[in-house]
This record gives sequence, C-alpha cells and structure tokens, in this order.
Amino acid sequence: MTSFRSAHLKAYSYYGTGGVCGELYRPTSMDELVDAVKTSHRLGQPLIALGGGSNSLVLDEPFAGAFVVFQGLDQIVVTGERLRVGAGVENTRLAEVALQHGLDGVAWMNRLPGQIGGTVRMNARCYGGEISQVVAEVTAVSRSGEVRIYRDRSMFRGYKDTVFMTNGDLIASVELQLAPGDKAEVARKMQVCADDRIAKGQFDYPSCGCVFKNDYGIGLPSGLLLEQAGAKALKHGGAEVSPLHANFVYNKGASSRAILELTLMMRELVYREFGVWMAYEMEILGTLPPDLAGRVTEVKEQRPDRVKIEALKQRTRRFNG
Repeated sequence: MTSFRSAHLKAYSYYGTGGVCGELYRPTSMDELVDAVKTSHRLGQPLIALGGGSNSLVLDEPFAGAFVVFQGLDQIVVTGERLRVGAGVENTRLAEVALQHGLDGVAWMNRLPGQIGGTVRMNARCYGGEISQVVAEVTAVSRSGEVRIYRDRSMFRGYKDTVFMTNGDLIASVELQLAPGDKAEVARKMQVCADDRIAKGQFDYPSCGCVFKNDYGIGLPSGLLLEQAGAKALKHGGAEVSPLHANFVYNKGASSRAILELTLMMRELVYREFGVWMAYEMEILGTLPPDLAGRVTEVKEQRPDRVKIEALKQRTRRFNG
C-alpha cells in the first residue's frame, strides 16, 4: 500500500481545496484498506475517508490525522446481471460498463461526479434513479478493521441517509443487481443526464454539486428557494454562486474558508426570506476554523412562511404546466 506523510490534499479534492494531513493512505486492495484502518486505529489517528471528493469541501487548515483515498480500488467484475464494483470506481465509468454489457439501472449515474463508494454511502438520487434501488450487497470495513457484509435493505434509511453515515464504516466494494436493457435506450438516458448537467454549468468550475439538501417536507428544491431569495447575486473571495443553478458554488480561486462563508450567507438568505433552515448536503472534511465551527453546525428552528412557499409552488406549477 502507498502512504504519504504530510501529504497535500488539493490533488484529491474535486473542489480544489485542502491543506496538509498527517498521513495519506492509498490502498489498492481490501487487505490494504484493512491494514490502513488498523494502523490508524492502533496509532489513535483520526481517519477521514475521501472518495472522489465531489460532494465534499476539504478544508485548508492542517489536519493532524489521516485521510484514506480509494482511487486504487477500481475493479469491476461483471457476472451476468451482477456487477462487483470497487469503491473507487468513478460513477461515469460504471454507467459506461453497464451500457457495454446491455444492462440498465445506472444510466442516471452518467456524468455524476464521484465514486461508487461515496454514492452508496450517501444513497445518491437524481434523474429518477436512486442507488439503493440496485445495491444487493456492500462490503465495508469498520473503524477497528473488521470486514462487514451488508445485505439488509435497512442500510438505506432514506434520501441521503444510510447507516454508513453514522457508524463510520468505510465502503470497500459494492455488488449491484442490474437488469437487461436496450442499449440504444440506455445510451439515450445517459445522454439526457450528461446534457442536463452541462446545461446547468456543473462542469464550468470546480464545485461540490448541490451545497444544501432538498427538504421534501417543504416541497420545493433548495436551489429554487435560493434562486428566489436572490442567492445568484452572491460572490465572496473567489467563491461565486452559479448563475445557472443557485445551489452550486463555484471555486474561482477561493479558499475553503471563503467557500464556507459564502454558503453561510446563502443559508441565512433563505432563512430570512422563507423561514427555511437548510441542511448541508456538502460534507465538510478536516479541521473547522474555531470562529466558523459554531456557525456551520448551527441549527435554527424551522418557521416556514407558508404563504410565500405556497405562492412559489403555484407559480412553479403554472410555469411547468
């Protein structure tokens, strides 16, 4: 296994941020991942798992502990309609392999930034697909180095919510159950997803995708609430809200601190306008600056302005109708 002391994290961060960590592990097999986790556990090192980094903001402050990255766990084995996929496999590559074998079920993952390990960990959902719909088995490593196999559907608790987000287990590989599909139709679905992401400007500058989760109790996407609250006008220290999608923040030469501060402005703007307190979808990895820690983790009471929200819903229905 390759490991590095005092490694710089920017090279592994999709957002292009990140400081120095005490140790960086790059396993290429299950055994190496177990060794890395056991070593970290024995040394008492805090250990952070970093997949593709596409849903994360890696902080610029020095981190005394260790990071583990998964690019080396990139094997795909196809057996009929089952795929055994290493945690470091890019989502787009997975969609392409499924297409090559005439399999449907992951076309929606085309051009979805990130790796399958992170996709499963967060139970990603988009374009009508959700990873929980096709996962048959997950192999993970506990923080003490124990290999665990998950087959029970209860590992998925809901949208962007799985047991892995609370128990700390590191996903090593995933087994997917797909279905036969028409190659032309699968390719068409993949192209629709790619075209939509390009149209939204997702690849124009580094970003983490959506910063805030959608609250399905509110019934409106967070991006729409942000847009109506005026978030598209916000810029701060090289960070800028996308003019095409108000829940994306571009990095145009910003520090992690500037990006964080901009997201705090966005959240306050929606709260003032609609009384909705948005929860982060973006994962914040590393050491939070002490003066920002309380603001980032703050949770305010939900007090939705039902009149404004219902009016916005009505306008949206008329527009879509």
